[in-house]
Amino acid sequence: MSLGALGSSFNYDFSEAPNGSVYYSRGSTVFVVHGTSAPAVVLHASGHVFAVAANRTELFVDVGRTVTGYKLSTHKVLRHWALASANKPTSAGLFAVGSTVWASTDWATDQSGLEPANVSRFRTSSGTVHKVSANNAFPGDMDADSTGLYYQQMIGKGRLTHVSPSGSVHRVLDINLEAPLALAGGRVETLAFHRNSHLYLDSYSASTLARKFSKRFSTNDYDIAGTGAGLLMLSTSGKISQLSASTGSVLSAVTVPDAATLVPGHSAAVIVVTGGIYSLVRLAG
Repeated sequence: MSLGALGSSFNYDFSEAPNGSVYYSRGSTVFVVHGTSAPAVVLHASGHVFAVAANRTELFVDVGRTVTGYKLSTHKVLRHWALASANKPTSAGLFAVGSTVWASTDWATDQSGLEPANVSRFRTSSGTVHKVSANNAFPGDMDADSTGLYYQQMIGKGRLTHVSPSGSVHRVLDINLEAPLALAGGRVETLAFHRNSHLYLDSYSASTLARKFSKRFSTNDYDIAGTGAGLLMLSTSGKISQLSASTGSVLSAVTVPDAATLVPGHSAAVIVVTGGIYSLVRLAG
């Protein structure tokens, strides 16, 4: 499905709702792709949209320091949440899992380089925002499911961190960080460069964060995602491999030319960029 030439105001952030609909934004406009239908405008937000996410009944839109919840069926505004940030955010992330929403913001620029992200959580029924991490998370390298949020601690000794929906925290030491992270098959998977400069799929128990295995892959592999088709990995050649979450072995593979990034979620999808034209390609489960 073609998304068109999205232009300079496009925010490279795609989010899949539980029903498989994919949401994304350009400037202040939020779009949705239902199945294989053409993209449709959902709403116009109050400012530049950095991230979107949806659960079964609500759509959440981040415009920097404010997240707004909309009723999914009517787009009526339900509530606003204010996110604390000492600096003006330049990117953000949202994960909506049931009645819990996780939000991250950071302010990296071409001049400042990589900056640590703030992470917050809130319930859809309350305006209270709980700070999870203050300036101490790798931006983008996180994921969430019904058991909570998993992210990587950036400052001090590196740690893989799990925060439950109630706010309890569990961390384990991990020096192989700043790595794409995915949840699949009861495991937390990271695609990390180790100190020997080789790339590994590191697998951890989602419940205990105990290391289960570390399997070496090609440095051409750069993205992973937990999907309805299981754990997927993308390489620079456009090869998409379906991996066993318990062993890391390749179960099957397909090549999608010009594939740029995987879309995590209940189905399996990839974003393709060809000559400046973006497309959403859905994969068979």
